[in-house]
Amino acid sequence: MNKLILVSAKSSPSIVKRLVHSQTAYNWIYAGHDIRSRIHWEKHLDAAQIRINMANELQQAADNLSEDFNEWIDGLGKAHNSLGWWIGQISEKNPFVSPLYFHICYLKIIIDKVKKSSSTNWLIVVESHGLRGALRLYAKGADLELIEIDRWSSDLSAVRRSCARMIYGMWSRVALIRSWLALCKVIRGLCDRQSQGDLVVGDYKGTVLLHSWLRDDSVNDHGEFVDRFFGVLPDYLQGKGYDVKYFFLPLTIVTRKATLYDLLKPLAESGMLFPSHLYLQFIDVLKAIFFPLIFCWLPKRVPQFRSYCVQPLVAEERLSQAWSSRTSAAYLYYAFAVRLSKDTRRFDKVLGTFENHIWEKALYLGMRQYDVADELIGYQHTTLNWNYHCYSPKAFELQTSVLPDQVVCSGSIWAEELLRRGYKSVCIGGALRFDPLPAVVDSSYRDNDKPIILVTSNAGENLTLEVLRNIYLAFGKDTDKRIWIKIHPHLHIDDKHYDSVFNGQIPQHFRVVEESVSKLLPQVDLLIYSSTSVCFEALSMGIPVLSVVPETFIDLDDLRMFAHLRCAAVTHRDLCVKTNKILMRSGDDYLDWLSNINESMKTVFAPVTPTSLETFIVSEDISEK
Repeated sequence: MNKLILVSAKSSPSIVKRLVHSQTAYNWIYAGHDIRSRIHWEKHLDAAQIRINMANELQQAADNLSEDFNEWIDGLGKAHNSLGWWIGQISEKNPFVSPLYFHICYLKIIIDKVKKSSSTNWLIVVESHGLRGALRLYAKGADLELIEIDRWSSDLSAVRRSCARMIYGMWSRVALIRSWLALCKVIRGLCDRQSQGDLVVGDYKGTVLLHSWLRDDSVNDHGEFVDRFFGVLPDYLQGKGYDVKYFFLPLTIVTRKATLYDLLKPLAESGMLFPSHLYLQFIDVLKAIFFPLIFCWLPKRVPQFRSYCVQPLVAEERLSQAWSSRTSAAYLYYAFAVRLSKDTRRFDKVLGTFENHIWEKALYLGMRQYDVADELIGYQHTTLNWNYHCYSPKAFELQTSVLPDQVVCSGSIWAEELLRRGYKSVCIGGALRFDPLPAVVDSSYRDNDKPIILVTSNAGENLTLEVLRNIYLAFGKDTDKRIWIKIHPHLHIDDKHYDSVFNGQIPQHFRVVEESVSKLLPQVDLLIYSSTSVCFEALSMGIPVLSVVPETFIDLDDLRMFAHLRCAAVTHRDLCVKTNKILMRSGDDYLDWLSNINESMKTVFAPVTPTSLETFIVSEDISEK
């Protein structure tokens, strides 16, 4: 009888050596997100035992379970249809926030491996107490010996983590209140005169209420507000006679250097800053603090997912979403819509970025329930990441009030994909967020004395560190290449992070760069990335790209929809081999590869033209064309 050995990632690896018989051979799997913890376990166990690389199997499981998972969540939505459900991370299915799907994938992988290898012992290092509980339930009904090395300490640790999560949840809610008060103070100071006029108007017919992200780069060197997501659209709408007003709430403000005053002042001076402080009262903020603690404990009981009992995983997620300040921040959008309706305000259009996040659901639900706008428009400002389930509502959610009336897409391939997924009203508005693509892709080689490789990832901390770890193992000693590292602007990586993945010191030929991606790409010979739309920007410039397939995250690689353009590496050895192959290919091979890019890129980023911008004003479904 084979053994299933469970141990917490927080335990010391030495406990495994001490408690597992020295003659017991086993393979081991690290089932979690934390790359630094995995490195720690590798250093202590890899010399004696074999760790199984899970990158390919994780992504295969994610592909296999994807459709059923979306249907399963949709069924839960039908059973628990309420504001408390829609502002919770379980309904959102966002892999950056909720690890539920990630853990279900690992549950499937581990069970499959145990079933297929009856003579192999398996050590599973788990971060999630919920995953451990799900594996324990499976083991009780299976013909195998279960060994739990640190059962009681793991249970106590889970209790401590739950208490810590509650304490942090309350602290972060206090931080949310402070953020809102600071935002109110700035907006009140900037909008004093404007707000008095607004109080008299009583109607916003002919006004577009616009919601975007506020970041350090939202003001250019000339002191002008620059919308990094909607580009020229606000100016176009004003040219068509619309009054454009921006509103901001704390959830989508991401600043580390610039002050709120400096970022919002240009908008106020141009009359485009909406007086949000008038439409949320302190009682609304207090409700946002306590509403999730009362109404977001959903779902309490769930059916099996396929043949797997996932109740322990859902219970873990429930606790997380109820105590998350993000849930409270999302509630503020609903409260904002309610306050607008009480002042009999009605907008011609409400326009925002669209990723089907919980704050979007809350805003649309409130505005529909209280009839605040003639039309709700969501702009699909980025790409449709592979297995990014936020974009994949099913039958019940598609008929609820949590989606916009119309989704405007950045390219034809995304519009067609949304139609395939069941969206009813979809059109193409152009790639407002990105610079115009070159009409002809540059086919000339860079004249770098040593190849320059740009490394980038998305806003996920652990995924970024995993990519950097693979880069270090592949090229840490290869001084014939220069490595440029570009960190996502929403992510903060400090020296401790770098030390952990670079074994204490960043190599001299590695450099962290601050310039924008658009300035960096023309200088490089290769882009190595994971789950970021930067790959399309690189391809449009004729720059080869290479994807790192992760073990610590669901692979969201956009190029999985373009198999003929995709090149991917699973291990650091694979990364090294494929990098050299790309950099050493002949000019003829490069031109052959280049010839496949042009047509594909036209479907990804549609050009921004007066005709495309008109779709934000006149609804025209792509299915009608």
